[in-house]
Amino acid sequence: MRVRTTLISVGCLIAIVSAGGCTDSTGGVATPGDGGPTSEQPPGSEDPSGSPDNPEPTVEIPARPKDLALDGVKPCSLFTQAQLTQLKITDPPAPKTSEGYFTAPGCDLEIATVDSFRSYEVLTVTQEGIGPWLSGKRNVEAKLSEVSGYPAATYWLRGAEGTKAQDCATAVDVADGQQLMVTADNDVERTYTLDQLCQMAADAAGLAMQTLQTLK
Repeated sequence: MRVRTTLISVGCLIAIVSAGGCTDSTGGVATPGDGGPTSEQPPGSEDPSGSPDNPEPTVEIPARPKDLALDGVKPCSLFTQAQLTQLKITDPPAPKTSEGYFTAPGCDLEIATVDSFRSYEVLTVTQEGIGPWLSGKRNVEAKLSEVSGYPAATYWLRGAEGTKAQDCATAVDVADGQQLMVTADNDVERTYTLDQLCQMAADAAGLAMQTLQTLK
């Protein structure tokens, strides 16, 4: 089983449409300010230098339909067997604790076949909402999006546009100061484009939201 050093998903990155989770870009792109690391690593895995802990978003985040608090929710429980099959996950979901920008419960969903797409990472973050991703103060490019009727931030490492990126993340605003974060991780050969990774992250986030709503 592959061990990830991460974020984005704890995070990394933009979102589009899916069964159970449709992501539409709205508002403007939050462009990071000067400074901060530019090496290729999962967006958000670093503590952004020179910025507040909770920078304000530069776009207005719409109201969520209702709160879906993540307290006590195990990330690996957010996918049914049918959903894992839909995502082509072959390994059993692997619980973990993230060791990046956030300390949060996580789950790795890995594809053990020769398929070039490697994995998803899912985090249930209860220390921070999606606003800081949309502040322009972090080492990411981000867009306000939507997953299953909930506002979300889709983001990726600054400078990854037009390339075969490392990963892309979708963070869903599920409750005050909380976010459900799903990252789609590229393979070693970078087979998938940024847009494809963002779509994958959005699709997986939509499935997780379907399950989360049944638990609340």
